[in-house]
Amino acid sequence: MIYLSKEVVDTLRQEGAAKVSFDFGRNTHKASFSDLEGIPLEEIKENFLYAWDGKELYKLAIFDGHLYKLRMLGGKPILEIDGLRMHLVKGFVDVFDYSKHIAKLLHIGPDDEVLDTCTGLGYTAIAAAKLARKVVTIESSRAVLKLAEWNPWSSELFKSKNIQIINGDSYEEVPKLKEKFSKIIHDPPRFSRAGQLYSEEFYRHLASASKKDALLFHYFGSLGKKNRNISKEVRVRLSESGWEIEKSYPALQGCVARRL
Repeated sequence: MIYLSKEVVDTLRQEGAAKVSFDFGRNTHKASFSDLEGIPLEEIKENFLYAWDGKELYKLAIFDGHLYKLRMLGGKPILEIDGLRMHLVKGFVDVFDYSKHIAKLLHIGPDDEVLDTCTGLGYTAIAAAKLARKVVTIESSRAVLKLAEWNPWSSELFKSKNIQIINGDSYEEVPKLKEKFSKIIHDPPRFSRAGQLYSEEFYRHLASASKKDALLFHYFGSLGKKNRNISKEVRVRLSESGWEIEKSYPALQGCVARRL
């Protein structure tokens, strides 16, 4: 499989031969423009990513009620939904650096069972799985999981033996879980897209799925529409749902809470 962007194609077209990556930056090697022979390069457009299997060129974008697509940012693939970036990268080296910060912040270790409520491309689940005994990760969108399957940087999500993927709505799936988790990563879409994942009822579901003294990282983003203080609302609801706020982390746009 060859993974391509317009930037890679243009580099090889202009230079003839250059050191490039055919897997979105995971590896680089010397290649020439002739290596792209047979690929319909005229179909490759700016701000989209593609995969070539030797017979067909696939645009890594899916419309399923919303437009889901992969694009490059900081040398790594990220997920966009309707043009909105689904990753926090400001202040971090890249999207993986953010995920590593979350895992470190929660002190995830080999005895932990971790719940990741919103899989996305799986970067946070992958970071947690490298440290934890088990990770259960939930993703509501089949389109997102399909893009993760295409994304070479998400391969560990599907290959790691200690990661369990559930395709469903966290609001409905969390109450069904039998495990009692010691660490929870709750990195939902913005409030306007998934308000139910910011509700007191959902926080109670998370508490029920947690061990005593379990740690929860909750991403809530910056100020909401019309400067609505989502972070304050989150802290209040958590405090009324079996959680005690330990500390807010402005750089991560979230907070850590402990299960009472």
